[in-house]
Formats: sequence, C-alpha cells, structure tokens
Amino acid sequence: MQFLTGGGIMGARIQAHDWSASPLGPVETWPPSLCVTLSNMLRSKLPTYMLWGPELITFYNDACLPLRGIRPEALGQSLPQAWAEIWHVVSPLVEQSRRGEAVYVEDVPVDIIQRKGYFETTWWNGSFSPVMDEHGNVGGVLIVIHETTERVLGEQRLRFLVDLSTRLRGIAESREVMATAAEMLVKHLKASRVGYAELSEGGKSFRVERDWTEGTVPTFAGQYSVDEFGPAILGELEAGQTVCVENALSDPRTAEEHIAAEFLRTHQRAIIIAPLIRDGRLAASLYVHHTEPRYWREDEVKLVQEVAERTWTSVLRARAETALRESEERFRQFAEHSTDVLWIMNAETLQTEYVNPAFERVWGWSPDAFQHRGQWVETIHPEDRERASQANDRVLRGETIVQEYRIVRPDGSMRHIHSTVFPILDEHGKIRRIAGIVKDITQHNGSTVYVVDSNETSRRDLCLLLQGAGYEVKVFASEQSFLEMAPVLVPGCVVLNIRTPEADGLTIPRELKARRAGLPVIVIGEARGNVAVGVRAMKAGAVDFLDVPYRPEQLLDALASAQATIQESTERDQAIERVKALIAALPPREREVLDGLLSGGTNKTIARELGLSPRTVEAHRARIMERLGAQSLPELVQIAVAAGLQPKLQDRQRDRA
Repeated sequence: MQFLTGGGIMGARIQAHDWSASPLGPVETWPPSLCVTLSNMLRSKLPTYMLWGPELITFYNDACLPLRGIRPEALGQSLPQAWAEIWHVVSPLVEQSRRGEAVYVEDVPVDIIQRKGYFETTWWNGSFSPVMDEHGNVGGVLIVIHETTERVLGEQRLRFLVDLSTRLRGIAESREVMATAAEMLVKHLKASRVGYAELSEGGKSFRVERDWTEGTVPTFAGQYSVDEFGPAILGELEAGQTVCVENALSDPRTAEEHIAAEFLRTHQRAIIIAPLIRDGRLAASLYVHHTEPRYWREDEVKLVQEVAERTWTSVLRARAETALRESEERFRQFAEHSTDVLWIMNAETLQTEYVNPAFERVWGWSPDAFQHRGQWVETIHPEDRERASQANDRVLRGETIVQEYRIVRPDGSMRHIHSTVFPILDEHGKIRRIAGIVKDITQHNGSTVYVVDSNETSRRDLCLLLQGAGYEVKVFASEQSFLEMAPVLVPGCVVLNIRTPEADGLTIPRELKARRAGLPVIVIGEARGNVAVGVRAMKAGAVDFLDVPYRPEQLLDALASAQATIQESTERDQAIERVKALIAALPPREREVLDGLLSGGTNKTIARELGLSPRTVEAHRARIMERLGAQSLPELVQIAVAAGLQPKLQDRQRDRA
C-alpha cells in the first residue's frame, strides 16, 4: 500500500475503504498498473477521476472534493451508479477511451443536482485517456476535468448584451424596447416573467405597462401599491440595492402572511428586482419572476442589473426620440397646413434648409427655386429691398426682427408681407440657423367662409348650403378653436351660429373688431323679434345679424355683401400696391420730376431745379403719366398721393415761405 502514501484525504479513504465486496478485492491484490496510476492521480492538483475494470469502479483525488459537494460517496462505486445524472453525457466518451482512443472535449454542459443543494447547469473541459494494464489491454479510463462554468456564463452574458444592444438599436418606441428586452431575458434566464415597473412621482405606486411571460403565467401589467410587497424590499430598492428572493415563503422580507400571499397570488415565488435610480430617487425597476423557488446565480443577478441599465438608457433615448418625432410631426402638420410661410436657413451658408408649401402660394415660385438668400432678396420690392436685407443681417448678429415689406411675384403682382425673423442657437449659444414666419397681409377676395357652430347638425347643414353656393368652407366647433387659428386664416367671412347672444356668444366679433382683422362676421341667433339682440351683435362688430328662422337666400345675400366689401378693399389695396411698384421702378430722373410735380412745380420750375430744359421735363412727365396710367396732371397727383407719396419736406417748407 506504499503507493497510497502522500495521497491526501482520498489516499486515506482508499486505504480505509472496505474492498472485500468489490470486484477489485483487497488493495494488496491490485495490479501494479492500477496502483501506479492511482499513485500519480492522487498527487495531481487537477480534478482527476479514474474508472477501473469493466465495472468502471470510481476513484478520484482531493481536487475533486469541492466539486462533489453534498453528493453521496462515489469511491468504489460503479460510475453509472455513482453519477447517474451525468452518465448519458460521459458514457460515449468512456466507451471510446475503453476502445483505446484518447478523447478531449470542451465546454460540455452538465446538469448537476446535488453539488450545492440546488439544480445547476455547469460546463466542463475533459480529457478521457485509456490506462493500459500489464497485458497491454485497456484496464481503465483516466478522466482529467476542468470546470469552465464561470467563463462560459461570462461569455454568454457578454454575447447576450451585445445581441440586446443590437436589437434595441433599431427600436424607436419605448414600450417595444422594454418588451424586447423582457422577451430576450425571459428566454435567456428560463424565467417565468420579466418586465419593467415605473414608480409614480409620489412613490406610492408603480405601474407595469407591458411585460413578457413564458406562456404559463399571466401578465403582471397593471397598477400596484408599493405597500403590497413590503417595506423591506422597497427600502432596499430605494437604497439602490438589487433584491433577490429565492423563496417568497421563507425569505424574512416576504414571509409575513399578507405579503407572502400577494407574492403567491401574482406568481412570484422567486424574484430579482434591479432598481433604477434617477436624480436620487427610485424611478423604475426591472423585475424577473419565477413561479417556483429558485437559486439565483451571481452572474444572473449581474446580468439583470446590466440589462436594467442598458435597457433603461434605450427607453429614455426612445422616449426622447419619440417626443422629438412627435414634435417634428406636429411642426410638419402645422407647417404643411399653415397659410403662413415658414422657413429655416443655414446661418453659415445662407442655404435654405426648409420652406413650407405656403411659399409657392404667396411668392408664386416653387420652393425649389429659392435655395439661397440672394434669390429671396431679388423678389423684394426695390423700395424695400435694402431695408429687408439689412434686417436679416441683424438677425445673423442675434436680434429678432419684425418687419413688413413687399414682394413682386412672377406675374408682376405684389404681396404685402409681415415677417418675423429670429436666430436659432445651438447648445453652445452659437447661431446655427435663422428662421422666419411670414404672413401674407395682402387682402383676399373673401371667398372663404368660416363656420363657427357648436351644434354638429346645424354645422353640417350650413356647410352643405355654402359649399353648394360655391364657397370654400372651413368649420370650427367652438369659439376658442376659431380664435386660436384666426391670426393665420386667409381673410374671408365668418358665419357665427350662436345659441345665447345675450350671454358670451359674441366673443368672436368683439375679438376680431379689436384686432382689426379682415374677417367680417355674420351672426345667426334667436332674437325672437327682439331688435336689441341684433343691435348688440352689430355693436360687438358683426356686419349682419340673421334671426332664426331665416331663409337660405338671406344668408347668401349677407355673404355676398360682405364678400363685395372684401373684394373692393382688396382691389383698392392691390391697385395702390401696383402703383407703388411702378413708382419704385421709375428711373431716378423721372422720380425727381414726379416729386416736383407732386410739390406743385411747373415744367419750368422743375427744369430750373434739376438743371434740365423744360422740354426734357415735359418728355419725362409724359412718360410718367403713361407708366402710371394717368390722363391728366390732377389724376397723376391723385394716383401718387393714393400710393402714399408726399411732397418732400423742403418743398412744403418752401411753399409755406
């Protein structure tokens, strides 16, 4: 038995073991090949097993003891009997070695039940080598093993996190981010349910919008009070500690009857909860539920913590992107439907980055035709060009400018523009873009009718009547909704159907009157013969009042009258603008002659002041009258005054002298 000397604990056990009933017989009768191999194995620092004889009698060294845990003694037992749960894994390898072939395997998964008192999946590298006896035959199998569980689990965790990041990167919606992470984690951990819970602002309740289950348990989605799950768990979460419960019935934090009952009712026998702390408070948590008691490995807890942080970062990103998309979509819808022109320009290149469809309606050009500031400047009325351009230069220096100017459309017509231009700063306070809101304040023909009526039936009837008469109709269900949109509406007529004119039903005409908006209001109401009701409506700013019941012809006549007023105003303003453009386009010398005529000068006095001959002044005068369409000098003066021209200050002073 000399070969057992120095064999450690297992050497002593082999020496003390009763081998009388073993097929091997007493130790003294063992073949030298077995003794030599055992002697070498017992002195090895690597976990090593040896199986001897056709019965596969089991021997192992001290390095194997930590791996066995609480298992029954396997020394001297047949391997299929001693390791029944792994025999299906190793039997092919053992048989191959017994045929004289050495085998090496890597990262073989092995399910072990009793090593630590709970079920666990482990991974191993193993070398299976034949041991030859004195006759040159295979007497046994030498098995050298090395556990790789920690490395394999680490690689699986990293691979999972990479896959998770890859999948989350393409998801734009926060709920889908949470659902995807929960699904992946359920499958990876083989858990029952995974999800996210978000705490209310007051911290008294939490809500689960969506989770993922493995199919046998119901969803945990819903609203819950934090008191239902015990103060101990909440305290740990608020302190930023991950909570692990292996068995809710025995854990002291959940053992109270009402708390344990809630855990069982909601299928939470074992849990991991990873808290998410934001701005010093518990904001949310990632939970993993299992319907049966379960030991949570350290790597599983670490994975849940990492998934919680990574996923929540993606959730916050997705929510920010969703908010940005919604904001951009709201802007797009507003911009696409706005009657005002909205534009954005790069402050460095002065290239147009965005302009909405209203540009073409107002300017008469396609937005694609204007990609640079210089092209916009060319459309401005010559008299306003320098002033408008200088104002934009001030915006590039950080000012917000509100101004009015005129533009000349391709067909020669003009539009009067009200413009607000402002700088857009980046996070460092540098001007990266400038933007503008442009309103066409040129009068229109009033063919648009805005119906304001809270009653759906009468609103629909009015709409059908007016559309049948050829009007473009836009409807509003409330005074408030109309007044909010009034600043950007194209001038037209308003038909206001009120129920109680003696109350506050006349807000719209009063507001529009105060704003001096080009939106005449026709009020429909129930006066019942009371003239004072109509008087109040007219005083509030209405241009007409129709008592219910009324004939459709009455409403159409009232609209025609209001539309005619709008058209007259528009034609007058357009005529004035055309004259202003013609005057602005006059050559400098003709403009000087016109100023002289406007001041009451004659051909001779104007010629003397300008250093010209009277005949030359007369020729300029004839061309001016032709350009402005005047048939006589008084008509020419009248046209010029209507266009806003006034005698020069020195001329008026001279005339007074």
